[in-house]
Amino acid sequence: MNLVRCHFFNHNKTMLIGASPKHIGDRNIRVTIHHCFFDGTRQRHPRVRFGKVHLYNNYTRAWAVYGACASVESQILSQHCVYEAADNKKAFEYYIEKAADRDEKESGSLRSEGDLFLNGAEGHVQDPDSVFKAQDFYEHWTLEPADTDLIKNVSRNAGWQNIADLPSDLTDVNEEEEAEEEEEEDDDNAI
Repeated sequence: MNLVRCHFFNHNKTMLIGASPKHIGDRNIRVTIHHCFFDGTRQRHPRVRFGKVHLYNNYTRAWAVYGACASVESQILSQHCVYEAADNKKAFEYYIEKAADRDEKESGSLRSEGDLFLNGAEGHVQDPDSVFKAQDFYEHWTLEPADTDLIKNVSRNAGWQNIADLPSDLTDVNEEEEAEEEEEEDDDNAI
């Protein structure tokens, strides 16, 4: 699953990936989140149980509880993200939980590569060598540097965007394509 260019605001618990330590089937979850703006939301940017989550080129600012949280058996790879603290400086959190099919409790792991920590944000990583490598899942992805240009890009372009009216020549092309598709459907339904 991919979440791209989303703007989250006015949320307490923004994003939970892996609903419960009882849901051991969630070990198969794979999520990529990039160019998203977590704008003053309290926590869960995301919180992860079991799954493998790749965060890159996101902007997380002014969280209240934590930025990202790795819980039971999860792996988070954070690449070239910006974490800008307000009062709470802890960008990464680790919650210890027991999976339903295990005897021992454990938390998740997180590796940070090229992230930018602003306003005193603290990016303490845990067990980074156990986190997956992005290239094991896809060949190409483009990382922008975590800098002020990324902040401007993500702040400006994440979330709902007003799109100007389409030029009339483009509208005409779309109408022609729709008419052709309807004709093809009519042909397919003919006896």
